[in-house]
Amino acid sequence: MLHANQAAHAWQGSLERDPWVGGMSPQARSRFFQRLSDLGAVDEFEVCWSGGGTPTWALISARLIDYQGQRAVLSTFTPINKMKLMESRLELWAKVFEASAESLIVMDADMRIITVNQAFRRHSLYDLVELVGKRPGFLLAPDNSPEQLDSLRRTLARRGYWQGEISVQRKSMESYPAWLVMNAVRDLDGVTTHFIASSLDISERKASERQIEHMAHHDALTGLANRHVSKLRLAAAIAQARRSGEKVGVLFVDLDRFKHVNDALGHHVGDALLQSVSKRLLQLVREGDTVSRLGGDEFVVILNGIGDAQAIAALLDARLIPAMREPHQVEGNELYVSCSVGVAVYPDHGDDMDTLMRHADAAMYQAKSGGRDHARMFTPQMQEQQLQQLHLESDLRHAAERQELVLYYQPRIDARSGCLNGVESLIRWQHPQHGLIAPDSFIPAAEESGLIVSIGAWVIREACRQQVAWREAGMGDIAVSINLSAIQLKSGGLAATLREVLREFAVTPGQVEFELTESILMDNVDDTIATLHAIKALGFALSIDDFGTGYSSLNYLCRFPLDKLKIDMSFVQDIHGSPQNLAVTKTIVGLGHTLGLSVTAEGVESAADADVLRHAGCDELQGYYFARPMPQAQFIVWLAQSAAPRAA
Repeated sequence: MLHANQAAHAWQGSLERDPWVGGMSPQARSRFFQRLSDLGAVDEFEVCWSGGGTPTWALISARLIDYQGQRAVLSTFTPINKMKLMESRLELWAKVFEASAESLIVMDADMRIITVNQAFRRHSLYDLVELVGKRPGFLLAPDNSPEQLDSLRRTLARRGYWQGEISVQRKSMESYPAWLVMNAVRDLDGVTTHFIASSLDISERKASERQIEHMAHHDALTGLANRHVSKLRLAAAIAQARRSGEKVGVLFVDLDRFKHVNDALGHHVGDALLQSVSKRLLQLVREGDTVSRLGGDEFVVILNGIGDAQAIAALLDARLIPAMREPHQVEGNELYVSCSVGVAVYPDHGDDMDTLMRHADAAMYQAKSGGRDHARMFTPQMQEQQLQQLHLESDLRHAAERQELVLYYQPRIDARSGCLNGVESLIRWQHPQHGLIAPDSFIPAAEESGLIVSIGAWVIREACRQQVAWREAGMGDIAVSINLSAIQLKSGGLAATLREVLREFAVTPGQVEFELTESILMDNVDDTIATLHAIKALGFALSIDDFGTGYSSLNYLCRFPLDKLKIDMSFVQDIHGSPQNLAVTKTIVGLGHTLGLSVTAEGVESAADADVLRHAGCDELQGYYFARPMPQAQFIVWLAQSAAPRAA
């Protein structure tokens, strides 16, 4: 080192050492001196200088000179740390600008595009050269409202900031929704020098919002309007009808025996059937009408602008009911399903939404109880019947504990000897206000509410108690038969109830017979067979009631652990004048005997009926010819006065 000014001392460390060895890396030093040798001068050679101890960025310029008679190198050092820091920051921001997932646009004070990042180019499909120097108005889609754009300009000018949802148009002329944030960039004097626009494509978010909105207002399975939307549209239809003087029709549609499809073919087939029904309902209504699914197999149809109730009746009779009877092709199955429809009309049957919905529901239940597969228009009498039914169901919950339930007994007579084989136990309800109520007036309600399980258990206990009481009174063992419902059979607690009854009462299980209809037996066959075997294992007898009216197959009939077939009374009636009825009766008798079963004929009303059935081979007879169902006190009197002795 020949000479260094005071400022250079901080760069050199020690003047005795070669500054280039400690100041530059070998690679930088080699490049520096090669250039100096070739050109005789080096200008602004950028290097990270380490000669002063702390590395620092500098620009070094050098010249080859003669100094005091010696060849020397004259060097100047210019520190550039701040400039390098700014460069580093600019490089970082440039990387951030390009790597950002948000679309970014930089504009000058006149709103002309200076640059855009990669995200914007990717979303807009424009190249940078197609954008630079242009105003961004052409990037806004035509569906943006003039009011919104005017608000953007005024707010940005006043506040220097605006954000909101806007529609951006791609080069392909497609548009997409974006969340746009605009900022004005100002200098120290507050003068706007640039504008920065950042936007985010919110197409997926908007699609999710639409999906959530759809799910909130539509049934997930069928895509129909749901209960909430149904109520909103009915309220709107009523409001419109008030202004126009027209009528509104509310149709409650319930599929008949839909549960059988679910149980027999599975819920996936049931769901597919509901989807097919939904499409068919939509095809039957006009544009502007509403079809909604309340849940399960219940639908509501709202008919707007109806002239009169006859128009609804015409729609139902000519289109809806027949169309629903047409087959549905579902997963390789040809399914037939009918529907029961209840109708209420505004303002005839109510002037508010809740009343109309309630009345249409009541009319639908009347259609179901009236035989299904048809429609019923609401009448005031239905409301009264509905209230009575509600009170009846409420009273039914307490009927057993209030000792209002009673059993009537109908004798079963041996066809050959005329002796008493046993009795069928038939429930009645001695209501304190309504008198004696037949089972067909309250058993459906009991099944629907689930009360049939506890009522059925009461019937079993009472019949067994009465059998023991007759024996203790010296009347011998009188066999009793008891009807079982499908719900009892499926409840899972039937076998436990029977075991409890056997512990409580000293009955002979073989003298207690349980009667089931064909439709009950064929519902969920494998589980039914398992339950019947559990009953048989306890020693009880089993019979099929109303045989010939169901759809049991011979294959299943052989698998059921049965003891008896009971021929339905519909075949016994007019057995003298109908060769077909007589032929069916003889066939059932022959079938039963072939399977090792005894056969009972119900509905015997005359001596002639008894003779024909006896000759047909029936083992047991039951009907009004011998005795009507009667309470146990009357049965004792009948037994004492009857010519029918007890079977040994």
